[in-house]
Amino acid sequence: MSAEPLLRLAFGNAAADYERGRPEWPDEIATVGRLSPDAEVLDLAAGTGKLTRVLARRFTHLVAVEPSAEMRALIAGVQALDGSAESIPLADSSLDGVFCAEAFHWFDWPRALDEIARVLRPGGLLVLCFNVPNGGDYLPLPEAAREIIERYRRLGVEPGGKILESGAWREPFADPASPFEPLCEESFEHVHVQDRDALVARTLSTSIFAVLPAKERRTLGEELRTVTADGTYRTPLRAEVWWTRMR
Repeated sequence: MSAEPLLRLAFGNAAADYERGRPEWPDEIATVGRLSPDAEVLDLAAGTGKLTRVLARRFTHLVAVEPSAEMRALIAGVQALDGSAESIPLADSSLDGVFCAEAFHWFDWPRALDEIARVLRPGGLLVLCFNVPNGGDYLPLPEAAREIIERYRRLGVEPGGKILESGAWREPFADPASPFEPLCEESFEHVHVQDRDALVARTLSTSIFAVLPAKERRTLGEELRTVTADGTYRTPLRAEVWWTRMR
């Protein structure tokens, strides 16, 4: 397993905070790989549907798959199925493209890639997206808020960003036996505009806080709001997009 199972399954506890605080995605992501608008496409581990909304503006035939019922309930406008990267509830060779945002690093990579390869047609496209800071902090919190956060962290447990930064998630694609071609990379700059409540919600949606009991999460949110100034926060981001095709 690429990540602690408890953390990867915790986001449903913070579904509303995830939707409120997580950044959107640039429309250009839907054009990566140049799939036709009538292609059959999956948003895998769709969360609350942030990338789903972008894909829906381009593709006519779109389905979302998400394991969390709480997250799935917030996906609107497209069919949203219960499933995971390791168990995709779709037929063999039924898709032209699979898109996945902010999630691949949480998967059991060998099992997930076998499943993705199963549902893709020959030459099918796989697109993996991650938002990363583009200069400055991802969470522009005051120092007092950072001190509060440290009190709520679980000793020895790191958020998923550590897995992403390690680059270990790319290793399966370098395997000569991989059904996928080597990864290509593109990036798109954008700005995440938040108010104080969205900034706090983004913090609470982090895996290591999503896993906390509800009462403890509420208390953390209240403490963060007390020390974080009201106002508008503009965070420069870079959408890193890694894509490949079936061999």
